Amino acid sequence: MKEIEKKYLLRDSITSLIDEQSLKKHKITQFYTTITPLKDVRYRQMDDLYFKTIKHGTGASRDEKEIKISENKFQKKLITRIKEPIVKNRYLFEFEGKEYSIDVFKKDLLDLYILEIEFPSMKEFKEFKLPKILETHVIKDVSFDESFKNKNLALHGKPQTASDLDDIFTELDTKNSEKLDAYFIPNLSPIDALRIILYKFSLLILFYKERIFLHDDTEDLHQFRINIRKSRAFLKEFKFLIPKKYYTYFNENLNNFATQTNQKRDLDVIKERLSQVDKDHDMIQEDIKEQREQEQQKIEEMLKSKTFEDFFRSYQDALKEETLLSSNNNIGTIKDTAKQVINNLHRKIIKKINALEKDFDDKKLHKIRISLKKLRYLLEEFQHIFGEKKIKKMIEKGKKLQTLLGDFNDTVNQIKLVHNYFKSNKKNISDSKGLEAKLLNQTSKSQKKLMHKAKKKLHKFKGQALKL
Repeated sequence: MKEIEKKYLLRDSITSLIDEQSLKKHKITQFYTTITPLKDVRYRQMDDLYFKTIKHGTGASRDEKEIKISENKFQKKLITRIKEPIVKNRYLFEFEGKEYSIDVFKKDLLDLYILEIEFPSMKEFKEFKLPKILETHVIKDVSFDESFKNKNLALHGKPQTASDLDDIFTELDTKNSEKLDAYFIPNLSPIDALRIILYKFSLLILFYKERIFLHDDTEDLHQFRINIRKSRAFLKEFKFLIPKKYYTYFNENLNNFATQTNQKRDLDVIKERLSQVDKDHDMIQEDIKEQREQEQQKIEEMLKSKTFEDFFRSYQDALKEETLLSSNNNIGTIKDTAKQVINNLHRKIIKKINALEKDFDDKKLHKIRISLKKLRYLLEEFQHIFGEKKIKKMIEKGKKLQTLLGDFNDTVNQIKLVHNYFKSNKKNISDSKGLEAKLLNQTSKSQKKLMHKAKKKLHKFKGQALKL
């Protein structure tokens, strides 16, 4: 038969309704011998009766087969159970022709309250409206939230509630940039933790957006870009948690905004390089200054645009609401998922280093640098979960290697940027060939030293275990 069921998470105020209506209590102890995403086998004692139930499927409608069994069989199967039994009191009552059940959980699931209503058809399921007598006691509809299924309560314990998550979003809205940057993500479900992390980065992006309007400071643009980069890194590494259409929408827009800041970043690199090796070419500095001002104007126009504002409004709304929840991304804790993601990324980096050692290439080294940057972002975000002291050492080592690879990558970019700059501006610069040669020669010498050092450090990185 089909089990078609509505399920609601309740406030503790439901106990007052139970007392007021003098509802009859049924004691339930249940456990599972099979739990998979699509099937579970449950054994239940309800008062003096015993049942075996097999369920197939996910969501609000599932196939169910239930039979009565003996107490002896129940006790035998208890030995082979998965995790600890669920203990709860169930209160049944009828209202306007429908039967309702309120589950008040005990022991490890204490303070969890669930309302269930079964329906003969999906049509009645979709048309159902909560009676007013129950509305005030409901936190949210969890009919499609797999983390509130009893089998997952047995496996993973009590999920984070909607009200708790709302409080976190509200708390983040009140924090300044320093406190946001250091905000510790609690041990939420994988998708809820990702929602909070991405929301935090979105607030930092908007913070630095405002600073870009007020100051022409390269650091503000740098931080703006970093938080977009972090957002895209977490979207990419946790892509399996996010419905495809949302991932594509988020990633493409964030990439587009970052791309529109590239030219000004490149001009900042050239300006920095010229100031290090040559102080006599005022014309070049003036030309770069003029181009930077033009790019600054373009960036400000982009940040003021309706496209930018509309995206961040819808992006933050999607993160704060439950738009991203699915049947398989809200089970378990972020700790287990983050550990898996970090270990997978570490293994990919080792493979990339092996490939680089066989055939050195600037582009391969650049990809390793990007992967190391992602690894650092992940370690920084989850250091409190895995042990701050231990992870801090990993982060420090990673920073040194990342800085070295960054310096090498800068020389690669500087050679390209300087060459392209002089090519496009050679008519306006006296002795452009001589100055270009001087800059490129110094940069090439620096590049060779950094390349030799980078190879040694990466080989050493391969031998260091990642222990979370």
